[in-house]
Amino acid sequence: MRSGRAWQNNHIENGGHGQPTVAAGAAAIEWVASFQENRRSQNVIATEGIRIMKILIVHAHPEAKSFSSALANTAKNAFTAEGHEVVMSDLYRMRFNPVSDRTNFTTVKDPEYYKQQVEEAYASDNDGFAPNIETEIQKLEAADALIFSFPIWWFGMPAILKGWCDRVLVYKRVYGGPLLFENGIGKNSKPGLILMTTGAPENAYNGHGFDPPMEKIMTPIQYGVFWFNGFTPLEPFIAYAPAQASEAERAVVLEKLSGRITGLFDEAPLRLPYLADFPDFGPDSKQRYMVEVQLKGPVDEGFREKIPAEVARLAEHKRDGKLLCFFRHSHEDWRQVRIYLEYRAADGTQLQAFLEELPLYDRLDFRVRELDRTKL
Repeated sequence: MRSGRAWQNNHIENGGHGQPTVAAGAAAIEWVASFQENRRSQNVIATEGIRIMKILIVHAHPEAKSFSSALANTAKNAFTAEGHEVVMSDLYRMRFNPVSDRTNFTTVKDPEYYKQQVEEAYASDNDGFAPNIETEIQKLEAADALIFSFPIWWFGMPAILKGWCDRVLVYKRVYGGPLLFENGIGKNSKPGLILMTTGAPENAYNGHGFDPPMEKIMTPIQYGVFWFNGFTPLEPFIAYAPAQASEAERAVVLEKLSGRITGLFDEAPLRLPYLADFPDFGPDSKQRYMVEVQLKGPVDEGFREKIPAEVARLAEHKRDGKLLCFFRHSHEDWRQVRIYLEYRAADGTQLQAFLEELPLYDRLDFRVRELDRTKL
């Protein structure tokens, strides 16, 4: 399994949380119970310039001394240092059962045939979730930010974290009906962040390596868990191949994470399509455009000076969901250089406005083709 198992002997010490205790479980319940009271004090706190947030970290690594656990603890400590309240569901330490079945419930809707959504809807209406599941649901409902911490195993989440999603993200109470995407429990405002370690180096996931692009690997979480439930996904924090890094290099990664946590609630999220853009769950109401870009003239010093701003603006367009794909064909002769951009826009006028935002707009020629909706 190309993931992170092999690096466990090359760990950072004291990365764990200690043994689970009854007191720890009581603390988690108390954290949830205090949510409403703290919410009532939010207005007073906000007037003093301090935003106290509830953070839920769902951590999935069996080794407390692993670098994955070090990431989770670093995030927890950084949030706490900022005055936020943190609860961590450390799934392996909790011995969380990932198998989703009738043990999720204290109620039964249909004893003859098990359909999970039917049982979840019934339990939502009849206070019918098992105590351990109810506690996790309440943690999720109370959270102002949702953090998943895990090593990539087989290009996805460890089974125990997937099982947490299967059992805790319940139909009707957490999602379903009006509770989807921008209208989900994340309210299109609560951030979702991935903390992840890999076994392979970064260049393996850049779209030209031997593994699938990282953006595709993250889609089931960024889109299927976070955004589907209304949490706004942030750029994932990924520690690539920590087993191959020195202690000093790993320390730099942890310091970088601490710095990022400090500004997490001010960070611009990745903007994914709104459900409102798909009337009656049909095709996207926005159009797709392929833009072929050519240079108007040779690359001079003025052109070069604007390249960093151009790259930054394209990255902003991608983060905002305007730019879907980017391809470049380089050539020594500037006349042969081609750049291909796939944009998502309401119409040609909006696309034109996007293009005019580019710092090099006046130095480039654009050929635009509207892509049809036919799928081969």
